[in-house]
Order: sequence, then C-alpha cells, then structure tokens
Amino acid sequence: MYLGSVKFFKHLILLTLGLVLLVPVGLATHYALINVQLNKELQALKLSNLANLVYVQQRETEPVWQHSFQATEEGVTDYNFDLEYQNLYEDLYVGEIPKQERASNAIYLTFDDGPSQLTLKILDVLLEKKVKATFFVVGKNLESENGEHILKRIVQEGHAVGIHTYSHIYSEIYGSIEDYLRDFYKTYDLIYRITDIKPDIYRFPGGSINSYNNTIYQELISEMFRRGFVYYDWNVSSRDVAGKVTQQQIYDYVVPSCLKNSRNIILFHDSAGKVNTLKALPAIIDELTAEGYQFETLSRNVAPITFGYRD
Repeated sequence: MYLGSVKFFKHLILLTLGLVLLVPVGLATHYALINVQLNKELQALKLSNLANLVYVQQRETEPVWQHSFQATEEGVTDYNFDLEYQNLYEDLYVGEIPKQERASNAIYLTFDDGPSQLTLKILDVLLEKKVKATFFVVGKNLESENGEHILKRIVQEGHAVGIHTYSHIYSEIYGSIEDYLRDFYKTYDLIYRITDIKPDIYRFPGGSINSYNNTIYQELISEMFRRGFVYYDWNVSSRDVAGKVTQQQIYDYVVPSCLKNSRNIILFHDSAGKVNTLKALPAIIDELTAEGYQFETLSRNVAPITFGYRD
C-alpha cells in the first residue's frame, strides 16, 4: 500500500522541501518585480529633477511638432493620419493655438501634484505677496476632501489651472496614447464641471520626456497639440520632489538659477508633504521681485519652455 509506506514518506519529504524552497523564491521574485517598478518611478523623478539639463536653455527653439497641425473645434485642419485614437473624446478640443509670446523678466511659479491642504497655505502666501501662479492639478485629488473648494479658490483668486493627469501613475498613463487620453480626459471633465473652465494647458508627470513615455512621447505630444493643448516643462527646479530637501536648499536651487535667465518656469510641488516649499516661498518671491522679475500665469499665449528631443 502506497499510503503510509516508506516511498510515501520519501515523496512527502521531497514535496515539503520543494515547497520550503519554492515559497521564498516566489516571494523574492514578487518583491524583485516591485523593486524594479519602484526604481523606474524613481528614475522618472530623477529625470524630472535634472530635466533642466536636457532643456536647451539658451535657444528656446520651438518644438519640432509646432507647425505640424492646426487644431480647431472641428478637429485637425491641415492633415490627418486617420489614427483610431483621434476619434476618441470628440469634445476634447480647445481650438487653434494662438500666437505665443516670450515675455522678458518673467517668472512663472508652477505647482504640481495638488490640490492638498498645503495648497491653501500656499494660496495665502501668494495672496499676501500679490503674485499669481499656475497649478497643474491631479484629478483624483479634486475628488478628495476640500478638493473642489480648493480648486474654486485657485480660480477665484486669479491663478491659472492646468492638467497633470488624473492618476499620476506613470505605468498606467504612459501605456499608450489611448491610456493617456483616457486619464487626461477624466481631469479635463472634472475641472470643467467644477469651474466651468475648459483647461487648455498641461504638464506631463515626469516632464515631457521621461523613462516611461520615451517610445510614444513625440506621437503623444503631436496628438495633444492637434487637439489644441499646450504643455509646459520647466527650466528651474526647486527639487522639492526629494523627501529630505530643506527650506534653504530649495531657496538655493531656485534663486541663483532664475538669475541666469530672462524668463523662468519654476517647478514646485504642493502635495501635502511639501512643507519646506511653503516655508521657502516667501523669501524666493521677495528676492526675485527685488531683482525686477514680474510674476505671471501660464496660458496658451505664453511660449512654452520644453525639454529637447534626444533622438
């Protein structure tokens, strides 16, 4: 009889040893895959912090896609590649892009990843200093507590609002053109329903060129431009995306970099943990005001600062 025999117990011992070995290997493989994903996210964030090195700062040339398409409410008017995603979200068009200008001595304060409770305190600082800023909002945060209220206050106080996607999850939004449009449209629709304003500017999570979208970014940018949307990267980073950056470091990253340029788009973040950004902001505004800079908001009338293509 097999059950209870020496052979049975030998097989049972081998099976047990196999399971003992298999479980750790399986867990190790699982956590290794998670670690790879986290490393890719970190790499994208590093690219964000160092992106001003990619940007061709002195030339400010127009992106190569700038004159490829002309967007209207009815769609593209120059030519059409008959791609299926061009038929998605028929109301996701904001008209022809106007003539754009490059103002001298201009500062554009921009805040990504909000709104959050910290955004309210940042708005207090901006109100006290009498300066305007641009907020690239994450759609899912608009559905959190006070999200709608904060967005309405941003608009009521004269600041600009742009789209920073709905989920901000790199692996989801950059899976394909269709994935990006689906995510983008959710935030577009939310902002419109809350404020009655159709947002027409946006910022890519990780910047326009990053390790997640490097196979689709030119096609993606062209499609967004065809629909009339303009994106804005930055040429000065506060580097506040790093968890341990101090108030003084943020000031030291921003002010000297701005003084090298006639106009600057500064990257800040207003997610809940960026307390040192809030603390550094008043002194940054005061110093740049003393240097003769004017604080403006971004709109499609403003020529974008964009990262250079690598290929």
